[in-house]
Amino acid sequence: MTVANVRYLKVCIVVAAWVGVVLAATHYSDKPVVLGRYSGGYAYLLCFLVGIALSLSLAKSAWYLTLYQARAGLVISGVSLLLSLGVLEIAVRMVDPLGISYYEWVGEYLRDMLPDDQLVYRHKPAWEKRYGNVLVTYNERGLRDRPILPKAEGEYRILALGDSVTFGLGVDQDKTFAARLELLLQDRLHRPVRVINSGVGGYNTVQELSYFKQEGIDLQPDLVLLTYVTNDIEEKRKPFDPWSKSSMRGKPFPVMVEIMMEKLWLYRLAHHTYRYAVLEQLNEKSLARSQNGTGWRGSMSALSELVAICQERKIPLILFFKRLHPDEHNLLFDDVVLNAQGLPVKDMAPWFARLNVSSFVNSKVDTHPNAEGHRVIAEHMADDVVNYFAQSKDRASLIWSGIRVAAVDP
Repeated sequence: MTVANVRYLKVCIVVAAWVGVVLAATHYSDKPVVLGRYSGGYAYLLCFLVGIALSLSLAKSAWYLTLYQARAGLVISGVSLLLSLGVLEIAVRMVDPLGISYYEWVGEYLRDMLPDDQLVYRHKPAWEKRYGNVLVTYNERGLRDRPILPKAEGEYRILALGDSVTFGLGVDQDKTFAARLELLLQDRLHRPVRVINSGVGGYNTVQELSYFKQEGIDLQPDLVLLTYVTNDIEEKRKPFDPWSKSSMRGKPFPVMVEIMMEKLWLYRLAHHTYRYAVLEQLNEKSLARSQNGTGWRGSMSALSELVAICQERKIPLILFFKRLHPDEHNLLFDDVVLNAQGLPVKDMAPWFARLNVSSFVNSKVDTHPNAEGHRVIAEHMADDVVNYFAQSKDRASLIWSGIRVAAVDP
């Protein structure tokens, strides 16, 4: 190979490297902290790419000559690597390690939503769809529940507010805590009880409040149960476009590459492992930094308003804080208790304290409660509901509602 050819090879490689740096630099992170444009992690990645480009620029011609002479071996190695990755991709799709298929069907679930001016998005009414191995049926109001008939005489009606936990993601309809709770309370209270499941995956407290004001009150609930989850502090932006995340139109090059990579289950597995194993220690600190964010403040404001509305209308409200360990998310739990303004806030962590938590979630990837998890939740909720009424100081409301119960020993 001539000196001119070596120089030509070097120029091509160096130019390609710097073009890659420029394309990577066009990215704009969701949470920019470096130069007002990049997240900390992406800034490190960009520095790494710049370092590679500089190294290639400063490398001597002899290195490129060696590279050229080894071209056959490099091509064979590259093809072998691609074939190996292809086999691994097929294996991951067949074996589904850690339940990585969750990302596939939960994305499909969100894409099936309808945009809504007030709620951001909602379920389609009167239809059904299978997500993974679970068939989901929606009633005429777009709720994962059977049809809602006019309130019958003597019926005690409970409205379950919440997100994907209340919805019962990954769990058969009759195994959700709302369905189980209805049967348990009918047996305990010896009267007709109707528990309406209004949970929608991804809803935050602001959306749950909007639903309650827009439709929930009209359902004439005698009791409201709100399941509060840590992602209730996440903001939801309008207009809702479920396809925007997967569309490459108008996206910078790094985002386009990420969108293409996210279609690979092998990439999802590696990304999930990094995010929840390597970065697990940073989750609590990240949550603490969110305390002054608009999402956190909006959630607390919505919670306070929900409490005020229920008090004004004399509708009992019980809050359930979903967490599996008592030493996590303490800042958020304390703030929920504060904004509940004296109303009961039940911590789910003690419910799972002596149990193997991994046996009560869908998978390592999907940590939503499985059917057994919903059973545990329903049984404890039934105890808390019965105790709440039995210990209520408002005896007039108990007489009015017709409930005769005794408190359950904790």
